[in-house]
Amino acid sequence: MTVRNRIVVVTSPAVAAILCILLFVPYLFCAAQTTVVDVKDESTVRCPVRMSGTMEFTEWEVDGVNHTSFVNKLSATNLSNLPIVALVTYTSIANSRGPLLADERQLDAFFSRDLEIAPGQTWTKTRNDNGEFITPFSDKAAKVAPAATSQVIFVQFADGNTCGNANDGRVTSLMDARADLLLALNKWNDAAKIGEDKFLKALDYKVTDRTGNAEGILGNIRDMQKEKGSTAAIEYIRSMLDVAATR
Repeated sequence: MTVRNRIVVVTSPAVAAILCILLFVPYLFCAAQTTVVDVKDESTVRCPVRMSGTMEFTEWEVDGVNHTSFVNKLSATNLSNLPIVALVTYTSIANSRGPLLADERQLDAFFSRDLEIAPGQTWTKTRNDNGEFITPFSDKAAKVAPAATSQVIFVQFADGNTCGNANDGRVTSLMDARADLLLALNKWNDAAKIGEDKFLKALDYKVTDRTGNAEGILGNIRDMQKEKGSTAAIEYIRSMLDVAATR
């Protein structure tokens, strides 16, 4: 049996160190190390949004393999005088052995004022990765300082003005999902005007979903109808359409 066949769940640096001693003494001694770094804003577009936050890495190494878990607290601050209704960001994360992963985030408040980032407000999302990223490394490769950089890709404001790269694939994906969602909501609302039977049949009809991202919201509305009834679901749909009509 090799080290790679063992599964270790790490809950803290102290526990990690103990587990390494108990399980891997026959191979290599390892001790978990925790490092906290600030997220550096490396935006190339001049949008009134500041990226910030922290990244907490916990790393341990066993028999030439790096194990990493992390907590990612990423923030975007609206420096403009208008609410933000759409935001796309990209964050690059690297541990002591080099690049680890990219974290892409999208916010779309087109249908909900509660999701807007108001002027001066900071939107913060935390990702607590309870799993492990496992990567082999060469003993000849020098360690580097863990780092995290983030950048704004695209911003849309409540007045319709935008900033950034509207042609970026992540942005076009967000816009496609929004368009498909708007189309489905309008169809459901039109059916509701005819009657509940028509509305229920419309809910069962497969809608256009080019990105696969609209279905999550539509599925929540279907669940709402089952749990709270058609009236509640229809009111929710119309509230979303009312907000969209002001964009």
